[in-house]
Formats: sequence, structure tokens, C-alpha cells
Amino acid sequence: MQRFMAELSSPVGKVEFERSWHSDPTLSHEPSVEFVFIGKTVSAVVHSDFAGQWSSASFHGIFNAAIRRINRGCNIRWL
Repeated sequence: MQRFMAELSSPVGKVEFERSWHSDPTLSHEPSVEFVFIGKTVSAVVHSDFAGQWSSASFHGIFNAAIRRINRGCNIRWL
């Protein structure tokens, strides 16, 4: 299991984000990810084993792209 947390400069709806997340063509083999949105803070729990851990750079890139498809002006700060 891995956990990522980010703070957004503007709030994004969970449903809208998940739609954008799943529209990314590079996610065909991704492990299960659970997102929790509290205001502008997003927590992501990746359900994977040690061998299948997701590199943080790759996860951040896909997450950033999903946010940008919703709001190009939203800034992301990783916690």
C-alpha cells in the first residue's frame, strides 16, 4: 500500500476528478486507487504489493494531468 497527499489551489469535485482520472489511457494496468477529498486536500491510497509499487513521479504526472483536464489553473502542492 502507498499513500500520496496533495493540496490543491482550488477545490475539485471527487466525481469529476475520478472521471478525468479514469479517462487517462496510460492507466490500463494501474492498481486500485482510493481517493479522499477534504476541501482542497486530496489523499490517495494505492492498493499494491511491494513489487507493484507505483513510482511517485509517474503517479504525480498522471494525477497532475487529471487535475489539469478539469482546471488548467489549479496548482498542486505535494505533501
